Amino acid sequence: MKKTLLFLGQTARRWRTMGAIAPSGGPLARTIARKVGDLADGQVIIELGPGTGVITRALVERFPRNPILAVEVNEPFVAPLRKEFPAAMIVQGCASQLEAYLAQHGLTPDDVGVVVSGVPLLSLPSDLPQRILTSVASVLRPGRPYIQFTYSERAWRRFHVGGFERLPSKRVWVNLPPAFVLHFVRSEPSSS
Repeated sequence: MKKTLLFLGQTARRWRTMGAIAPSGGPLARTIARKVGDLADGQVIIELGPGTGVITRALVERFPRNPILAVEVNEPFVAPLRKEFPAAMIVQGCASQLEAYLAQHGLTPDDVGVVVSGVPLLSLPSDLPQRILTSVASVLRPGRPYIQFTYSERAWRRFHVGGFERLPSKRVWVNLPPAFVLHFVRSEPSSS
């Protein structure tokens, strides 16, 4: 209940960076974790916008041998995340700076197995969504997945997700509101 109240308070204060009316539900979190596929032991999972940690928990349960680097912009979520997930690297900052956060933790893009995002790109201002997508592309090697959930699959058509192949999405009805899990894979650079 405490997490829900924190979430609702942040939604009222920072609706653009929250992008939801309620925390993600367990079925959505488990669907996202399954969409990740298989990871080699030790590959880093980058999670963008962990909020109250519902998706983080599903990732920890499914991938106990993979470190998590979680990037959260809303400061009130950071301390509770660090307390609940002491083994995770929780960074307070913007998802457009992923290479810098990896470097701060002695990691490189070669270490990253997947990027999972709950960041509400549809509600963010100006060019920030494209800067975040560019940052995601900069830390993923070809063949590695980027998983994003959204409440409007149709609105995602306005985004250019350069350097990624889009795979079939999955609708999760048992969530408030129902959500889509978008699945992208980093493509090989074109040889020109």
